[in-house]
Amino acid sequence: MLVTHSQLDDPSRSTNMSYLQQNSDHERFPYAMYNHTLGIHQVVDPRQLSSHALFDMPVSSASNPSIQSSGSISHSVEMFVPMNIPQYNRDGSSTIMFQANTERNSLSIPLEECLQPGGGMHLKDAQEIMFPTVDRTQVQTFKLIIAWPGYDTMEYPIDIGTNEVPITRADLARQIAYHFFGFFIQCDNGRFTQRSLFEWKVGGRDGYSFHQIYLSTFWNIEGTSWGASIRVLKNA
Repeated sequence: MLVTHSQLDDPSRSTNMSYLQQNSDHERFPYAMYNHTLGIHQVVDPRQLSSHALFDMPVSSASNPSIQSSGSISHSVEMFVPMNIPQYNRDGSSTIMFQANTERNSLSIPLEECLQPGGGMHLKDAQEIMFPTVDRTQVQTFKLIIAWPGYDTMEYPIDIGTNEVPITRADLARQIAYHFFGFFIQCDNGRFTQRSLFEWKVGGRDGYSFHQIYLSTFWNIEGTSWGASIRVLKNA
């Protein structure tokens, strides 16, 4: 089942959750409108939050594999989230990679890092122009498909800019991270419920939290529909 923002509950209902305000150079995407559509009315600039308070969702030590009960940090590996999305473009020609420039052979970057201004200080090739062959007078929006295991498939807009102001890798990473953050909030507050594959639960005290999630690639499914390859931290 594919769910879009227009199918969500009444956006006028109140909530105490906070959603992120976008302040990158690329400002055409209507973030405030989507805050309201999701029913999240308090807007927070990430620069006003400490790294310890950023995207704080309650999660037990059992579901956070990087933290053991003693409080010590354990060795972790990244594992792909098995989203059920058919891949029609199989040659890899329409795939964008996200890497941390501070690490050799990096294959991903934390989503919370992508939410920082400019895509975060560690995003490799942050200012590179994305989709250089697209005529943005004809297409200005792509669709990000999130098919998290056990949840309804969700669709979110990705604003790719104009021919004069095209989207950069940092802008793209930030929009992807923004939508995953919103998805995690909706799972955490019970608006999105899990139907199966409970080992991939999002939110709550026994589910995955946003700070565990890493962005690896953005790839074309078909037409203007795109998917994001996401990794989670798991104990080695």
